[in-house]
Amino acid sequence: MKFSLSLPLLKEEGAADPYRQTFELACIAEEAGFDTATIGHHHFMPGNMSDPLTFLAAVAARTSTIRVGTGIFQLPIHNPVRVAEQVATIDQLSGGRISLGVGMGWWPLEYQVHGSKFSQRGARMEEALTILRLVWENETTSFEGRFWSFPELTVHPRPVQQPHPPLWVAGVAPAAVDRAARLGDEWIWGPVQSLAAGLRCLEIYDPACAAIGRPADWILRRYAWIGEDDEQVRTEVLPTYVDGLMKHWRESAEEAEELELFARLDAGETISAEDIAADRLLWGAPDRVIRQLREYERLTGCTHVHAAFGAGLPADSGQASLGGFDDIAAMIRLFGREVIPAFA
Repeated sequence: MKFSLSLPLLKEEGAADPYRQTFELACIAEEAGFDTATIGHHHFMPGNMSDPLTFLAAVAARTSTIRVGTGIFQLPIHNPVRVAEQVATIDQLSGGRISLGVGMGWWPLEYQVHGSKFSQRGARMEEALTILRLVWENETTSFEGRFWSFPELTVHPRPVQQPHPPLWVAGVAPAAVDRAARLGDEWIWGPVQSLAAGLRCLEIYDPACAAIGRPADWILRRYAWIGEDDEQVRTEVLPTYVDGLMKHWRESAEEAEELELFARLDAGETISAEDIAADRLLWGAPDRVIRQLREYERLTGCTHVHAAFGAGLPADSGQASLGGFDDIAAMIRLFGREVIPAFA
């Protein structure tokens, strides 16, 4: 099984190297045996990275073996030819170590400011993914589409990875999952999707991949908090973490299970943090996390897990994650020491 992780955005305002701690966490993850380190993407939110591709170039320059990626990049907002150039440049700089994880986001303002329409996000994603594959796989090629058109051209630099850098495609709606099968290389299971919701997506994804003769590869994405003391995580961390996740989760909730959960809470029902986290988070001591992963493996057949340690909190402040550098570094090292070897 492969393990990847999200890098938190830790900033030291006014410092000569303000993202030093995030870069150091990428190096720690490389030493711990993680396959890929990703960074998220949102505009106009102080706790998120507005230019993840530039940031990943810096991560790639500071590492040597770990892959870098976006998780996720809001592709429908941006010019796909320009994105193709940026990603190919990082592919060259890193020696072929970038994956592009893409999604549509949930905030209409980001679309409005960048000249896109939120209501067209699905069609824009479809066209943008088509263009990425086209210009990475072919030289002297043209395109005539609904949103983007260009005459014959060749994107430079050419990507190192062939036929192109891996495309990870997020989305939970049936059309989005089908799109991931047709135009992506791996589908991303949403970080707060329940087990039942994720399995419904796989019921669409697996046959869609089979129909076009390609492997049904996908990534299980989970928010996570791992610690040496199981009881301490249960009582001191989990309630605070789940409460923060729920505040951000409300902004993007769209599936029936999510909406029902919020309706129950809004009606005054008491639901424990453990119940909410049950099949959504990886949490606790290493033994518990290993058991959780074994159960996911048994029920879903997952072979690639993406852990986001302390991530998922509202991004309207300077940090959208729980815990500081020491907390997150300790979790990365503990996961690498105890969990990853259990699945070697």
